[in-house]
Amino acid sequence: MMSDIALHIENLGKCYQIYDRPVDRLKQSLFRHRRRFYREFWALRDVSLTVKRGETLGIVGSNGSGKTTLLQMICGTLRPTAGRISVSGNIAALLELGAGFNPEFTGRENVYMNAAVMGLSRSEIDERFQDIAEFADIGEFIEQPVKVYSSGMYVRLAFAAAIHVFPDILVVDEALSVGDARFQRKCMAKIREFCERGTALFVTHSSTAVTELCTRAIWIENGRLQMDDTPKRVVEKYLQYMYEGVNAFSPAGVAIPENTAGNGDVDVSGFTPVDGRIRQFGDRRAVIEGARIVSEGQKNCVAYAGKPCRISLMVKADDDIGTPLMGFIIRDHMGRDVLGDNTAFMKSDIPSFRSQRRYLISFDIASWPNLLEGDYSLTVAVADGTAHQHTQCHFIHDIVLFRSIPVRKPQALMSVPDTTVTCSAVE
Repeated sequence: MMSDIALHIENLGKCYQIYDRPVDRLKQSLFRHRRRFYREFWALRDVSLTVKRGETLGIVGSNGSGKTTLLQMICGTLRPTAGRISVSGNIAALLELGAGFNPEFTGRENVYMNAAVMGLSRSEIDERFQDIAEFADIGEFIEQPVKVYSSGMYVRLAFAAAIHVFPDILVVDEALSVGDARFQRKCMAKIREFCERGTALFVTHSSTAVTELCTRAIWIENGRLQMDDTPKRVVEKYLQYMYEGVNAFSPAGVAIPENTAGNGDVDVSGFTPVDGRIRQFGDRRAVIEGARIVSEGQKNCVAYAGKPCRISLMVKADDDIGTPLMGFIIRDHMGRDVLGDNTAFMKSDIPSFRSQRRYLISFDIASWPNLLEGDYSLTVAVADGTAHQHTQCHFIHDIVLFRSIPVRKPQALMSVPDTTVTCSAVE
């Protein structure tokens, strides 16, 4: 392998033998290769992948898609049925809570054992043990057998031990989901720090984590590699699949009519139309023909912090929609969801849509947030149902691109425009 390659996978596959009856296992052992009493199930098949040093690879996919199987083979805890894997460097893995821990050993003993497996000397472990103990923050329980630990204590110690041995490749498989909010934030900060200097494979169901942490992403579904692209594009396609299933691979578009007439004082000008080049999905029972953002009289180009802003959607119903649900998401240039809302969360009921009618829906924001100056995009959607159970009619990614102008530079991603400060002397 070349020196800049951390991981190389070629035509990797894992097949399991599925027996319908217990007696079939006995028959197979007797007949061996002369007859087959099992069905083949390929948990992973024909996956090829190369990860360069310093990359942070996000892996997404639905439950049972083969993500964990892939990581287990990379880490060497599962043998592949086909293909080969080449790894350059040592791997620290968090595939499940306390993986590799001996339940009879104390936390301290397990830390030393795991670090020794990673190739660290006794003196190196001694130097890092205090940092591991402080990060895990489980107090005196570090001297107790891990069999008495709670699940949260397990993951604290497991993560602390893995991240502080400074591996060449860090593998994390949704292992942090059980920790409390404060510990999760501490872990994410540590992962960000690691990603700046090391190679990481990160499996998660959080699209925000993928777009924020990863430099690249892959999507695995039904045991096969479906997509390898930027985190933003992979997350968008995966989200579409979760709503549409196999229909997600059949893109379609709609165009806004050239002469859409308004009634009375209704302004229907300045909408960005939808065409087939914009990423979108849904059953099309209702379609969004266009969208716009209006701030200080400017349409679809800029939003001013602290000023009123209106987001409008032009919707055409091709069928009766009993419970319309409208929403929007604002994303930054990295694809992170910055802010969003929908009519269900707002407790704002919209009357039913009648087939072959057009509707103008507007969200009026009294004061646009003080976002970091930069380019943002508007993602919009119309659905039929409730916030927790609905059918997606039309979901459109990044239909409008615009720039947000802050009143002042915020300390983080955003701030409140009209924050004031007071200072009083206290005796």
